[in-house]
Amino acid sequence: MRQRTFTTHNARIIGAGALAIGAIIALGACNRTVFRPDDDRTPFDRYNRSRAQQPAPFLEDEYGRRTPNLRGRLIRSSE
Repeated sequence: MRQRTFTTHNARIIGAGALAIGAIIALGACNRTVFRPDDDRTPFDRYNRSRAQQPAPFLEDEYGRRTPNLRGRLIRSSE
């Protein structure tokens, strides 16, 4: 019986392993997002939400583009 060479046999195993790992990573990316829009991200978010002072997460400019409301959220949390 002829023995397979080291490179041929191991290359197949490594290729199959890499393919399996790639499939697992690709399927893992289909999970839900880490932060939903209504989740608290800082201790101040819960405080502001309980007092109905939570700023809008996004602002829309005159051209209809949505941008994150960083200034409003940071000013609110430091007051």
